[in-house]
Amino acid sequence: MNTHVYPVVVEQAEDGGIGMYFPDFPGTAIIPKDLADGIWRAKELLAFRLLELEEKGEAFPVPSLPDHIELEDSTDRIVFVDVFLPPYKDAAANKSVTKNCSIPKWMRDAGDAAGLNYSLLLQNAVKEALRIEASSQ
Repeated sequence: MNTHVYPVVVEQAEDGGIGMYFPDFPGTAIIPKDLADGIWRAKELLAFRLLELEEKGEAFPVPSLPDHIELEDSTDRIVFVDVFLPPYKDAAANKSVTKNCSIPKWMRDAGDAAGLNYSLLLQNAVKEALRIEASSQ
């Protein structure tokens, strides 16, 4: 299943702002500037948490039913946020990560003087070693 739908509690703050959290994901509170920003940020947060669980090999929590969510205040509301995971998976797979490598100082100095892009060189060398076509990734 690629699309996941979870409830989000929207709380009214005394200053007129709002706070939002996923009851099924403890510690996932956000304080958006408005509801539209909150929905967008909640989708991003949900995708991040689901991908994190998937990477750890953990099961996704079963979404709570609205009747089972305890609201703290009479102004609290429940909204539902859906996320389609494939684009987030693609972005995570292509995210740049740091990989340290060591080269002799003289080589670094010569490369720096020549204005070399070490990240690009390493990426190309790894692709070549793995026989990956440059256009395939």
